[in-house]
Amino acid sequence: MLTNKMISMLQLALWLSFFFTSTWAFSAPNPKSSPNVFDTFDTFIEMRTGFGKGNGASEEVYWMGEGQLYDSPSGKILANVDGFDVSRGIEIADGHVRQFSRKIFWFRDPGTNEIMTEYKGKPVKPIKYDWQVFDLKRGENEADPSMTPILPSVLKGPRLVPCMPVIPRFAGKEQMMFQCPLFIDVETHFGRYQAWEFYDYIIDTTFNENRPPSLAWSRQGPNPPFNADSGVMHFMGHRLTSFEDLPEHIQKVVNEDYPLFQSAPDGMEEVEMLEAALQTNGKS
Repeated sequence: MLTNKMISMLQLALWLSFFFTSTWAFSAPNPKSSPNVFDTFDTFIEMRTGFGKGNGASEEVYWMGEGQLYDSPSGKILANVDGFDVSRGIEIADGHVRQFSRKIFWFRDPGTNEIMTEYKGKPVKPIKYDWQVFDLKRGENEADPSMTPILPSVLKGPRLVPCMPVIPRFAGKEQMMFQCPLFIDVETHFGRYQAWEFYDYIIDTTFNENRPPSLAWSRQGPNPPFNADSGVMHFMGHRLTSFEDLPEHIQKVVNEDYPLFQSAPDGMEEVEMLEAALQTNGKS
């Protein structure tokens, strides 16, 4: 006959079995860390780029969202913002994945939500990056190897900026958060450009389809022609795995005017062709 103590131990064993099975669903454990420990590098890579072997693996991923551009410090809404980033990942070596991306965001009239083409007589264009290439490498955390940071760097893109480590942390037992800070202070053709941005990703580690990974993006810096000194942009989005999952109004404008953004760059050969075209034509 089972004693109360034996029943309690059996219940604990069953609970632990369920817990670790569910938390492994998105990504495999890191062999360098202790058994049954979640791998933060693999989790971030699979979530952000689709590269991996877990339930979040996808040939490419789309991060779609919307938000507002505010005047600071008044808080007046200058424009609504919507758009997306599309990315794919390619493994370069163990602990090293290369991310190929494009992104495009439109400014919309805060009253009508129509795409804006001018503001106070000055032209308004979408934020548009025809290509970006990032190297994402596994960092080290001697105090807790299972919570390794991700070390990003910009390899190619219309604008090269320094990157800071992506920091992971758990929020409960089946939810993980990744904070990606970015502080920009560079010289450009238009003068000195200074801004800060924070990308905060949240993922349900069981990868429940009804709770896709989400993103909050905050930025403060110049936003010409809306604000030449300092505006605040806040954007909230989530992860999709196909172009057809994007809102129909976004698909329509991309298909008609920006077909390049239907998918991510295939690899470095395409990026180099785009760079050559930019040097020849003088615009992206």
